[in-house]
Amino acid sequence: MAVFVCGLFILLAAGGCEAFKEAWEEAMDPEAETTDNPNSPEFKRKYVVHLNAIVKYPRAGELEREINTFDGKTIWINTNQLFSSKNIRDAKAVARPGNPEIFDLQFKVDRFGKLQWQLLSGNHNDEPVALVVDGVYFASFYPEPADDDASSWVTLRVGINPVTARGIARNAKKNYTNLNPDTSSWF
Repeated sequence: MAVFVCGLFILLAAGGCEAFKEAWEEAMDPEAETTDNPNSPEFKRKYVVHLNAIVKYPRAGELEREINTFDGKTIWINTNQLFSSKNIRDAKAVARPGNPEIFDLQFKVDRFGKLQWQLLSGNHNDEPVALVVDGVYFASFYPEPADDDASSWVTLRVGINPVTARGIARNAKKNYTNLNPDTSSWF
């Protein structure tokens, strides 16, 4: 028994406390009827990403909205999404060289996402864009054009915490599958 408890402690320390806590809370919640199958109607999306334009001086009521930041403040964004999880096939959390506590993101995008990214990086290259995760503002960044036009990967130099970055990377494929259902399931 002592070996089991010791092994559980080592697994907890090596695997990350936040992920273990999240899994434990979901397992202990009798109301949670979620599933990991993204094609299931009970699937609950997590770490959904949206990129929105930041509004400095709010004027248009329905097109602009005030959202919370992760530190309790608020920011105004344009509700028309410039880019979202709907076009992110896969994601990687990439630690910044010299600072392993700050992460950037790399997204593998679909064909439409690639076109959206080209528009986003061209039209907003001199103004910051908001990274919104599950409806909460996390960071601003300046979108950069893709390094290689043939590549499906784009880089976001956002500088976010490791828990959020890994959560986005862990859930990107499932969110993409859920947001883009197979057409054979329509009928």
